[in-house]
Amino acid sequence: MNGSSDLEAVSTEALRKLGRNILNFSKIEAGFKLLLSVSLIEGTTTTIRDNIKARQSKLHKQSLGALVTEFTRSICRDVEEVEPPKHLTKPWLSLSFNITPTHSNEWQQALRALVEERNSLIHHDLADIDVTSIKDYRNLIALLDEQNPRLIAELDNLRWMLSSLSESVQDIGRSPELRQLIALSKES
Repeated sequence: MNGSSDLEAVSTEALRKLGRNILNFSKIEAGFKLLLSVSLIEGTTTTIRDNIKARQSKLHKQSLGALVTEFTRSICRDVEEVEPPKHLTKPWLSLSFNITPTHSNEWQQALRALVEERNSLIHHDLADIDVTSIKDYRNLIALLDEQNPRLIAELDNLRWMLSSLSESVQDIGRSPELRQLIALSKES
């Protein structure tokens, strides 16, 4: 191979791996948005849907760093009792999802480090690449390959949390007691 075809091959590989990592960062961000939008559901029977939509709208444009901060503040904590507003005229519903990982501090630090890695990649590492240098592309490939297992691990954590939440909600929906209660309320 000659120099220009070597450069083209290594730049193509680097861009493919860059796309893979950016896609994984995007999936992580989307996972946090989804998890945070349903981690605290509360309101009256007439406002609960609007409250969820408002939360989704608020989270829609949040950065990965802001999402990780919100996640550690609102989900990685001990469960606390939710106080309904005073002077209610309709039933108040509240459902929250919390997780207290065994190594919460280490996990939160790992999440913050992932945000720093993403920001460094996007705002610094890519800007410093000499697009005529095979060595720079190889260094980028090494960085991306070293970073990707951490992205996959975080995606697995998010899948586990979302799957657990989904299964729990489905179990509640299949509960014979809930079905009986709903049937009784329709008869009233």
